[in-house]
Amino acid sequence: MTTVSVARLSKDMQSHAQELAEKAGLEAQARERPPDGNDLLFYLSGTTMPMAAFLKDHGLFMDGEGLHFDLAQFSAIREVAAAVISEREAGNQDGTWQRFDLSEDEDIDTNGGYILTALAVLELLYDQKGQPSG
Repeated sequence: MTTVSVARLSKDMQSHAQELAEKAGLEAQARERPPDGNDLLFYLSGTTMPMAAFLKDHGLFMDGEGLHFDLAQFSAIREVAAAVISEREAGNQDGTWQRFDLSEDEDIDTNGGYILTALAVLELLYDQKGQPSG
């Protein structure tokens, strides 16, 4: 598991801002400044409580030390986030939607697309050893 402080995350994101926008689809919350760690945390903050618990169980969470993540767990997280999107698009609110207490169209973003964006950002920034890539 890797832990990155918000300050370190901000520095890493700013040095790769264009790549993060182009390849991961990250958008800063304010257009007049480069992205920072709080922008990434925004992408992870709108989940339901069951989804937040799932993410924490898979090593993706924020605490006083910083953002914790385990790149080895990303495939399991990605699978669930993709299921949120695909099940809703198929009109299916059973399965994943019931498991994670989802009910609104915005849940597609907050429990699906935003999580996928956050994973893509972290994968672009860090290798298995938690060191900045590139």
